[in-house]
Amino acid sequence: MSKKIAGLSKELLEKCVRCGSCRQVCPVFNVTKEEPSVARGKIFLANLINKGVLELDKEAADIFNLCTTCLRCREICPLNVDYEKIIISARSLATEKFGLPVEKKAAVKVFSSNKTLKALGILSPITKLFTVSSQSPQNRLLPIKIPRLGKVLLPQISSKPFNRNQTYKAKNEKGKILFFTGCMFNNFYTETAENVVKVLNQLGYTVHVPEEQVCCGAPAYFAGDLKTYEKLAEKNVQVFQQDNYDFVVTACATCGHVIKEYIKIPVKELIEVLYEEVDTIKNWKLPQKTKVTWHHPCHIVRGQNIPKNYPIEVLKAVENLEYVEMEEADNCCGMGGSFKLSHPEISKEIQLKKAKNIGKSGAKIVVTECPGCVMNIAEGIERENLRVKTLHIADLLAQAIPRSELAP
Repeated sequence: MSKKIAGLSKELLEKCVRCGSCRQVCPVFNVTKEEPSVARGKIFLANLINKGVLELDKEAADIFNLCTTCLRCREICPLNVDYEKIIISARSLATEKFGLPVEKKAAVKVFSSNKTLKALGILSPITKLFTVSSQSPQNRLLPIKIPRLGKVLLPQISSKPFNRNQTYKAKNEKGKILFFTGCMFNNFYTETAENVVKVLNQLGYTVHVPEEQVCCGAPAYFAGDLKTYEKLAEKNVQVFQQDNYDFVVTACATCGHVIKEYIKIPVKELIEVLYEEVDTIKNWKLPQKTKVTWHHPCHIVRGQNIPKNYPIEVLKAVENLEYVEMEEADNCCGMGGSFKLSHPEISKEIQLKKAKNIGKSGAKIVVTECPGCVMNIAEGIERENLRVKTLHIADLLAQAIPRSELAP
């Protein structure tokens, strides 16, 4: 007898009436135009497996991996079908039966080990020799175009991790917080991590960065490797169970989506803190007038259900910043974690659509609050030959803090 997908009831799977609403918004289906690409196709497949009509074979496992987990389907579903639970459960059984695909296995292995990530820092000077600069800070381009993909961008590896058990004191302290950096800020976008701290300090928060924190578990979770995910979650619970801090803050959409499920003390996404402090930000000013647009990370607006007006109101509060709306600002950028590795050509098509919408907006800077989105959008902009910078919101706001108020 074929094994069922654990945790999926008949009621959950048959809640989907296959109305097709998800087809309208699925970024993968909009590229492939194939039914297995869309949520209702995957839910129907999962239901057949659980009924014993089909067995989960490698072809079915590949279908379950054909998804960026952007959650647009769940957002638009008139019956609120819990698609994320279905897709993660299906991937978990696939991992149990066949192991992880090579690219996902590599991503989980690298990001779940602080030692491995730290060792990558040795390659920092070497990568600069074999890559060229891009117009988006902390990112590098391969010197040659890759067949069928074109320009390929990589985040610059930092020679030293950011997490060093440091506390950054605010001048006029009104709260104490813990910073969950995540792997990208700790090992690649360390300048952005510094700017996150700078912005939070300016808003009156003393920030402590625990060195012992590990990967949030997202690469393992979304790949279906729940054993690794649970081990990482357990470690982070131990690190972040301190009760002398007001809350945990993260500046990565996916980290926030994942750790809000298991860290015991309150967790806030950076954009939530910024929105609460918008009156202070009204006193901040960019050095020169700049047109800026915003990309909504999937795991902020849908994963965490943070209102879309939060970042818009924060950006509009900054003097010398002209906010311009982008078409389909809340559509997936095509990153999807390891989806970009396993389905690079589909990811590219989604990415280029996002880049073209940024170009049409007329903005000189596109801002977001997810390092994965920063990296992927920056690559798309290079591929489209646009003169637009891609920045994390902390990098932009750090430029707007009054110079007289910055710590020496």
